Amino acid sequence: MVADANMQASRALEEVDRMLSNASMTAKRVGLEAGARCADVVLELREQVDSVLFVRSVELLTNDQEIYCSSLQGEYRRSIDVEAYVDGRVRLLRHSGTQPDSSLLIYRWVSGGRGAIVTIDGRHVRDALSMVRRNGTDLMLDVGGEVLGRDGIMPSGIVAPSDAIVLQSKLFPISVWAEIPKGELRRRVLADYSVLLLAFAVFGAILGLCARKALSLVGSRRHELERALRTGEFVPYFQPLVSASGGGWLGAEVLIRWEHPKEGIVAPNDFIPLAESTGLIVPMTRGLFDSVATVLSEAEVPDGFRLSFNVSAQHLRCSTIIRDCEAFLARPGMQSVQLVLELTERELLEPNSHIRGIFGALHEMGVKVAVDDFGTGHSSLSYLRDFDMDAIKIDRSFVAKIGENPASEKVLESILEMSRKLNLTVIAEGVERQSQAQFLRELGVPVFQGFLFGRPMAGEVFVRHLQGQQETDGVPVGCSSPSLMI
Repeated sequence: MVADANMQASRALEEVDRMLSNASMTAKRVGLEAGARCADVVLELREQVDSVLFVRSVELLTNDQEIYCSSLQGEYRRSIDVEAYVDGRVRLLRHSGTQPDSSLLIYRWVSGGRGAIVTIDGRHVRDALSMVRRNGTDLMLDVGGEVLGRDGIMPSGIVAPSDAIVLQSKLFPISVWAEIPKGELRRRVLADYSVLLLAFAVFGAILGLCARKALSLVGSRRHELERALRTGEFVPYFQPLVSASGGGWLGAEVLIRWEHPKEGIVAPNDFIPLAESTGLIVPMTRGLFDSVATVLSEAEVPDGFRLSFNVSAQHLRCSTIIRDCEAFLARPGMQSVQLVLELTERELLEPNSHIRGIFGALHEMGVKVAVDDFGTGHSSLSYLRDFDMDAIKIDRSFVAKIGENPASEKVLESILEMSRKLNLTVIAEGVERQSQAQFLRELGVPVFQGFLFGRPMAGEVFVRHLQGQQETDGVPVGCSSPSLMI
């Protein structure tokens, strides 16, 4: 059990290190924005909360110790107690001695009078301590004398027992200690070498149980996806694509969300990888086609309105993609839309005659194909070389660096120059500030997507906004520039 307790403490420390590493990277990323107007950066702070695992909130600092912008509250002022942070970086905060769920693990980053703090909900830490706990071992996180266990923060001044296993993090000023059940150390000494053999046996059994449990969890999650497919829990959200010149809607990207009956809205990153690895991504995308057609069946969708779907490489390998697109375009109201398939790079698409035949059939139907997240993956340029692509979507990481990183701006200029030579339409995603939009507009990017123009919205909200689009000279706004449609 000593070896087991040591392993439990090590795994718990790895989990908390991972949480703080996420917080550290987030703090450094957003901390560079410190000093900017809160109204200009608060959306970026909230996106970090939405996209980074474990992060509960992000706040910007001025003068090292005063908060002026928060992902939760927007613009507000509050001083922080710098002395309370161990090594100036980490703090374990109790909001209430009777409410363990309100505890927070906080990371602080400062540089040159600017900085950020990132908070992690204490329940994530408590969950990590509970998940690895077994055989009665108690696991505690110690941050400068503040101790958090699986049952919540304990009173100050608690120290590890003399026979406890204490592991110090090599990355952060924290430690995890495991309190071994009483008498275990004495039994280990008395057992001498026989316990070593037993430890090997126990360790092997634990590994076997962990492997079995991991496989069981994967199988259980797959069954959840299959059940959700049967009950229609995967729903479309829509984010507008707008004209850079006029601001009108040219179309929308269709994004999938899982409306779980118990967990609420589940983000794509939490289920798409498993759907791809199990082959469920194909029926999932097919179901999304059907849901979009149903949602838009009563709407007045303008001619040439672009509807863009993310598709996996395995779906594009199947001839069924052709039938899926035909069925979608045959639905009421969908005959006049411009269907676009955005190819993701999580799985490589091989250049062969079968794939090229599918691309040819799609183009004959009028379906366009775009490269998603262009500039970040290993296969972006090879896709342009090997396949007949119609458009590229500039990855948001390049857009985010506009005004900050001259190298990123040069890359954008090169992408635009290449796209003109290849006759490709360019869409910039992740546009959140007017300064970004102005730079891209001057560069010649014709289509924008991002929080500046609209967040992803549920189907009924999207239809209501679409119906509210005004007409100019009898032509729906957003469709007055056919040359921008791909």
